[in-house]
Amino acid sequence: MIDTLSSFERILKTIRGQKTDRIPVMPFDTFEILQLQKGSEDLMFATGEHLNEFTNGWKRKDPQYREVVQYAEEYGCDTIHRTSFTELDRRFSLIPQDYISVKERKISDEVMHREYILKTSKGTLSYVEELKKDISTMWVKKPLLEGKADVEKILSIPYEFQKSNLSSFFKTREDLGDRGVMCCFVSTPLVCVSHMFDFSTFLLWVAEEKKIIKTLIETVYERIYLHLEHLLKSGVGPVIEFGGSEQATPPMMSPALYDELVVPYDSKLIELVQRHNCLVRVHCHGKIKDTLPKLLKMGVDLLNPVEAPPSGDIELREAKKIVKEKITLEGNIQFSDLEFESELQIDRLVRETISDGGKKRFILTVTEWPITYLTQRQKRNYIQFIKSGIEHGSFNQN
Repeated sequence: MIDTLSSFERILKTIRGQKTDRIPVMPFDTFEILQLQKGSEDLMFATGEHLNEFTNGWKRKDPQYREVVQYAEEYGCDTIHRTSFTELDRRFSLIPQDYISVKERKISDEVMHREYILKTSKGTLSYVEELKKDISTMWVKKPLLEGKADVEKILSIPYEFQKSNLSSFFKTREDLGDRGVMCCFVSTPLVCVSHMFDFSTFLLWVAEEKKIIKTLIETVYERIYLHLEHLLKSGVGPVIEFGGSEQATPPMMSPALYDELVVPYDSKLIELVQRHNCLVRVHCHGKIKDTLPKLLKMGVDLLNPVEAPPSGDIELREAKKIVKEKITLEGNIQFSDLEFESELQIDRLVRETISDGGKKRFILTVTEWPITYLTQRQKRNYIQFIKSGIEHGSFNQN
């Protein structure tokens, strides 16, 4: 029999395929609230968005959200706390921060525009995003790159490696303690490049201007590698999460393009992480059936969220067969089910998901996290998700 483990121990043992007391149960990142309460501006979300009041203040104000967080704490739910660094911002080709200035403009009480200005020797580039009050995401109003002249501008900026300030990361990891596992998010080269374009333009350029796209990917890859190597040598970990290049999965791109534009670069980054005895988590929405064997071959340790149809193209049970207990899977309760289903249905879905995922190398979680105030139904369903996950996911192993 395994004694009750801490969340830190449970998650790491699960990823490594070792015996645990139960499967990890993760409704969302409950530790994030502590960071919001502290008003941290050092660490960033994977979107590049700071933990600010305008977009994320709802998490402090929403009584439903706080009730779920309290319930999760009482039940000992698990957390993988994800963060990133300014120098790894995926929107600007990892150029030195000295070349970027920011202007904010209030459109209304509910909407703000943030413009990033990049000064280059060949002219100015700008990127504009729209933020909405109490919604934890953003919308691109103007992409950074819109033509070949813009590509020349971004590539003309002299690159100089700048070390990240790691003190806040280690302080946060210390504060997290054994309540969860710290995870550093790093966008992969293709993801970084795609985020500099309007996505339809990016896909068109993959077909018509592949040489330019590959130049950008290779440029960003070299910079990511330098930053990641510095982080790993400095002790950042134990989990590094990569944006899993979901932009290159079907129907956006063919398996052959994934092999050409993703695998050669991501595989080297994964090898670097594992050489430093850290674990690799990949985040990849959408249709991943054709991608799973490639992730397995690259040596991925943990994959989320493994969406079932119609959002994805593979059932959890089939995904388990493909990865052959060599990748820990996270999944895969649909966020929409928490919005619309009954508590009885959530209990059934959790039981079925645990049955399909198995009690080895599986983490129970939701395919998306909430980005604004919870409804009463969502609150009840989150609490049911936690209850059912702990009940049906607990087990003894001899």
